[in-house]
Amino acid sequence: MVLNRALSVAIIACASFFTLNAMAGDLRSEMEAENARWLKAFNTPNPDAFPGMYTKDALLFPDHEPPVTGGPEAIKQFWVKTIKAGFKDHTFKIITTRRDGKIAYVVSSWTVAGVDEKGAKATYSGNTIRILERQSDGTWRTKVHMYASDR
Repeated sequence: MVLNRALSVAIIACASFFTLNAMAGDLRSEMEAENARWLKAFNTPNPDAFPGMYTKDALLFPDHEPPVTGGPEAIKQFWVKTIKAGFKDHTFKIITTRRDGKIAYVVSSWTVAGVDEKGAKATYSGNTIRILERQSDGTWRTKVHMYASDR
């Protein structure tokens, strides 16, 4: 009886472990898709796609600049300004993802090509965290986006 109970506990623990890993894998795939959608908007460029990726109360915390408040349209204008400044070929590489209910976050490293203060081509890199909220239609939208450069 004790052996059966121990075996049952072990089976339940294994099933939970594999279910959590599968859920984490699903979340990673969803966050890969969100990163790809964001990168397409930036690299195409198609700034009109940005507002649909952010919640109405979204905040953007750019490196070395004041926070961008005012929701999706203000954030779109920030990315328009960034693209017009010559930044392109943005990349993301996911470091980790986590989810708790309808809130998830994705931490990624990033690179982007641009120009330095002297007008020479330069590659910048750093890390970003996006906190996303699951919408009633099942899609994810970014609620908080923060990034920092390695410089």
